[in-house]
Amino acid sequence: MVDIQTKPPHSTLYVSNINEAISKTKLSYVLNRIFGRYGEVVDVRVRRSLKMKGQAFVTYKDARSCEKALSKLQGRPVFKKPIHIVYAHFASDKCLELNQELEELNKRKEQRNKKQEEETKIASEMLHQKQLSSKTPEVTESQLKLWKLLPPHKVLLLQNLTSESLESSFIEEAFDGFAGFEKVRLIKFRKLAFIDFDLESQATQCLKDIDASKFGAEALLTYAKK
Repeated sequence: MVDIQTKPPHSTLYVSNINEAISKTKLSYVLNRIFGRYGEVVDVRVRRSLKMKGQAFVTYKDARSCEKALSKLQGRPVFKKPIHIVYAHFASDKCLELNQELEELNKRKEQRNKKQEEETKIASEMLHQKQLSSKTPEVTESQLKLWKLLPPHKVLLLQNLTSESLESSFIEEAFDGFAGFEKVRLIKFRKLAFIDFDLESQATQCLKDIDASKFGAEALLTYAKK
């Protein structure tokens, strides 16, 4: 049993030791229902990247609800694994928004954007250097036309990956923010990866929004064949 503080620091809880085999969508739904018994849940964040697997953040509208959840749900089995709950080190974005802490929220967003820009710049420089030494075979017009004519599918196919992007963690980070993202199935020797989503519509939205060039100048992202 954790030591519940007299004054809750904020309304965001960090939940760990979650069964990693459960889909993101299903887990979000179940956590929302379980934690919703002890107060109004305004946000549930489940991360599926390699670094964040088995972890989630739950934000309540009222910080006092955290006390109830801590005392009632600590060690409770969820999908056959006892979950561990503590206050998150930092309040979630949703928590800051509810408390009108807009200055801190904007500061946090700026830091994230700056970090992303730096990572993109480094990746671009590495890609440029790689292209100078060995160019990835180009996709022919006929191949491109063929792949783009494939019918919608909840699985996407990412082809012509560069050596720098042939890491599951790198690809997972790129897709993790999209709704319904499930997992990456990387096939290194073929320089391709299958990207699984819960629903076909979610895969379609990702296909429209993501910039595939981050995986290489010749990278091709399409629906996978059914």
